[in-house]
Amino acid sequence: MKNIFSTLAKTAVVLLSVSGLNQLASAHYHQPLVMQSNMMDMPVEVFIRQAMLSGMKEIQLSGVASEQSADPKVKAFAKMMIDDHSKVNEELKLLAKAKSVSLPMSKLPGGMRPDGRVDSQLENMKDTTRNQNVAEAAGNMKSAVLPHPDGDTEAEILKSVEDLKQMKGTALDQGYVKLMISDHQKAIALFEEGAKSKDSAIRKFASKHLPHLKAHLKQVSALNR
Repeated sequence: MKNIFSTLAKTAVVLLSVSGLNQLASAHYHQPLVMQSNMMDMPVEVFIRQAMLSGMKEIQLSGVASEQSADPKVKAFAKMMIDDHSKVNEELKLLAKAKSVSLPMSKLPGGMRPDGRVDSQLENMKDTTRNQNVAEAAGNMKSAVLPHPDGDTEAEILKSVEDLKQMKGTALDQGYVKLMISDHQKAIALFEEGAKSKDSAIRKFASKHLPHLKAHLKQVSALNR
């Protein structure tokens, strides 16, 4: 009887040890997944391209507002957007060159321009100074780096510009302001990710411009009525 109790005690100790080892192994098995999620880093090319598209969208929408709005405050904000984001995009071009990242085309098909000027009609393809190399541009769109999940594609940006151009008066002002609020919220989220990048150049660039984006959001939110 004493041998039986001794054997049962030893068996219990072994089972508890195995159970403990299994729990320890399970913890170590799952831990790399947690570490991996904490170490996720946005690819350099994704940040640069999405930041460029974000800036181009704000410039294009602001180009429409500066031309078609009758509200002095809206027009003044739109002009500031064109000036500020044009400068940011110039910095992005240098950063992209240094990182060997291909940017979205400087002249998007359908009249979209990075300098705030907007063609009268998106389908106007006759002005070759504004819409050259469309076939090449289309090819670039197909081979483009996958966008950030919350970012806009070239086609979505063009649609936003066209939709805004169809608006008039108060509807245009309100539409523009709402777009600027949502777009700046997205841009801030993007640049906050960039400010945590392992790449020092991306981190420095994003950290530099993040306060400006937050200031823009505060200013345009004051126009919301």
